[in-house]
Amino acid sequence: MLQSSRLSLQTVLETANSEISRGDAREFGEGVLAVVAVLAENVALRKILADSSESAEKKQQLLRTLFSTRTTDAVLRLAEKAVGLRWARTQDLVTSIEVAGVTAIAAHAQAEGRLGQVEEEVFRFARLLESDHDLARALDSDAGAETKRELIANLLDGKAHRATITLIEQAAVHPRGLRVAIALDQYSDVLAARQQRSVAEVTVAAPLSESQTERLQAALAKAYGRELVLNVQIDPTVIGGARVQVGDEVMNATVADRLAEVHRRLTR
Repeated sequence: MLQSSRLSLQTVLETANSEISRGDAREFGEGVLAVVAVLAENVALRKILADSSESAEKKQQLLRTLFSTRTTDAVLRLAEKAVGLRWARTQDLVTSIEVAGVTAIAAHAQAEGRLGQVEEEVFRFARLLESDHDLARALDSDAGAETKRELIANLLDGKAHRATITLIEQAAVHPRGLRVAIALDQYSDVLAARQQRSVAEVTVAAPLSESQTERLQAALAKAYGRELVLNVQIDPTVIGGARVQVGDEVMNATVADRLAEVHRRLTR
């Protein structure tokens, strides 16, 4: 996002957190994601709502006309705040409202003491999609919403937290041009941010023991000054050591990387 959209996103999240603190976070979050669903399916509507040349009052009135009987006052207040802000791109408006909805879902899971579980379940489902191409094709397809919901229910009912299922359904039914796995990875970042944490993507040659995981987590927490969620992936091609990515920052300490560096030096 450009600076103007980032500042607007911050305002949207402040509004969302205020609403979360005053009411039912799950109801609020699901209501916000329902608004995102409508915007995702209506190009003309989202263009109007993100158009900075239109007055905030006109756009807010349009929202009230469309949603006042379909959602709660809290959800409507958030949407009205969002359309009154400046957005560099139309998609930034919808993305920001979606982030607010996912944040509320995360807050509900956090209040139940289940946010860590939801983070893990969302991450694992995204990885499943990367390995199970038939499932990925089914959820990334143009199949109807009920077909996708039924598939997700068959896979996860009784096996995952309701918040996890809500987020996976949102990503599958209203993908906004993204593959489901990519949308879920973005949701994972929001879930982690709810606890003021970051996700560290760790790639190693073989599974880590519990003590190795604890030492790595402690070392990264010290390096970054905050707790990190470790998403560990196995890749035998790294040979040894670990590759760690936090946001855009990558730390390489693998045999494969060192060999590649030697090769680069020798071939200059």
